[in-house]
Amino acid sequence: MMIRTRMLTLAAVGLMGVAASTHAQPTPAEEQALPAAPTAEAPSIVEYAEPAAPAIECCPIGVVREVATLSAKKKYRCYGAPIKQVLCVDNPADCYCKHFAVPVCVPSCCTGEPVCCDSRSGLLGRGYVTYRWPCGFEATIAFRVHGGVIITYR
Repeated sequence: MMIRTRMLTLAAVGLMGVAASTHAQPTPAEEQALPAAPTAEAPSIVEYAEPAAPAIECCPIGVVREVATLSAKKKYRCYGAPIKQVLCVDNPADCYCKHFAVPVCVPSCCTGEPVCCDSRSGLLGRGYVTYRWPCGFEATIAFRVHGGVIITYR
């Protein structure tokens, strides 16, 4: 019974002609057809690089109006001429993951990257995004429903 199950097992694996019993030795031609025995080498370690983040495409959008509060006007006067920057902003009111290139003017004292501190949907379907620089300067970008943005500096 044991030989019969072993023959069935060998037949299922495809080695029926190689070794019908444990005492039979394969011929040299059959040895070449057998797969090579695994070697005792240490497994190699393959390091994979992190995939690069895809570049975000920013569509241009028109600025309808720019409003500067009193504190923003004071920073503009005290620290010299404003610097133009372009922010890639996502409108939180729409369901398309589309980014827009919004040009903003910041005082020359504002160095470093701005941080998005607020993003919300407002009244009448507008999306509001607020950015804050390390110097304390803020810019709120309001996306209008029919296109364009209104920028308020604080």
